[in-house]
Amino acid sequence: MTNKEIIRKVNAGFNSGDTEEILKYVADDVTWECPGFFFFKGIEAFRKEIHNEAFSGLPVITVTNELEDGELVAAEGYVKAAKKDGSPFSCRFFDIYRLEGGKIKEMRSYLVDMK
Repeated sequence: MTNKEIIRKVNAGFNSGDTEEILKYVADDVTWECPGFFFFKGIEAFRKEIHNEAFSGLPVITVTNELEDGELVAAEGYVKAAKKDGSPFSCRFFDIYRLEGGKIKEMRSYLVDMK
């Protein structure tokens, strides 16, 4: 399986709410950063963010572009979700992943709110 195919499976896991499908492609010492918003280290912090308590239901992630160069994968698209307070969340994203041995070691997410 290519690294790009792994990232496709991870995003499908987010869309379906399948935490274990996501985490089988995540390294124990993963880092996930959204510059200006958060930085998480470790698989348990990653797991917690999958189930961010500010949101309800499942997100709808649509990837519009992907690039793969060795251990790096980039994915661009948009995500829609519902916040717990009932308000909608809609943003464009650009994610960069670095994988080692078929597992995400680093993830960096850039988000633009689409109000």
